[in-house]
Amino acid sequence: MQTTLHGTLPAERAGAPAPPELLARRAQFAATEINPALGVMAGDADLAGVSCRTISAGDRATVLYLHGGGYRMGTPEAYDAHLARLAAGAEATVVVPRYRLAPEHPFPAGLRDAVALYEELAATTAGPLVVAGDSAGAGLAASVAAVADTGGIRAPDGLMLLSPWLDLRCSSPFYGTATDAFFPLATAASAREDYLQGARADDPLVSPLLAGHAGFPPTLIQVGAAEALLGDALDLARSLAGANITCTLEVIADRGHTWPLIHPDHDASVAAVESCVRFVRSTAR
Repeated sequence: MQTTLHGTLPAERAGAPAPPELLARRAQFAATEINPALGVMAGDADLAGVSCRTISAGDRATVLYLHGGGYRMGTPEAYDAHLARLAAGAEATVVVPRYRLAPEHPFPAGLRDAVALYEELAATTAGPLVVAGDSAGAGLAASVAAVADTGGIRAPDGLMLLSPWLDLRCSSPFYGTATDAFFPLATAASAREDYLQGARADDPLVSPLLAGHAGFPPTLIQVGAAEALLGDALDLARSLAGANITCTLEVIADRGHTWPLIHPDHDASVAAVESCVRFVRSTAR
């Protein structure tokens, strides 16, 4: 679907086949089980020409959630359990697109999918609209906020980022000092090359840390103190503060990359989801 904002984005480009080892890694992203006691409804829908997973526990707010996976892996179904807890607590509907992945679909294909879906939701959703994501999906979420700001359409009512990958130049000193081994520099560089395939890492649509942030909505950033992306989170929080944007930064000691997804029953993970619930509910006041 061609939307108004698509005219502001770079043209799509041909990609490359995914190697067998990447296909094998993708197959490991199994669906997670939703706790029936949460009372949520899960299903599939096509919105703005993008296949989506929807998890609904009410209409208090809508959350556009962009999954992580280095722009080259991940499925909405792998997030069912995590996002069902968010939806139930916030009495919200969460929409998770199956955006196109690299290397078959390099930048800007995934961003174009996310922007098309955001524009559809912005035009059809009466209540609060929050854009969220983790890791590379958090980078996409921040890029969507930047595109909405410059495109002159409805801004998100909130931005919610977990372990955000915001700077694909990967020059943060925390890549060298992080004790968490989940997202090392070698992995980041490999994912970056699959995604960019010749595009510039300093393009603000690629690295939203370099975008203008004066028009960003209130933002919640959650990051582990032990992970390499701590620098990206700190730098965005600093920029938002300088732009007079409300920002809540939660740095969790001894936690690594996307810890609420990897260790969902840990006290720090439960607390992180509860914080997200409060944030989404705050947009509906």
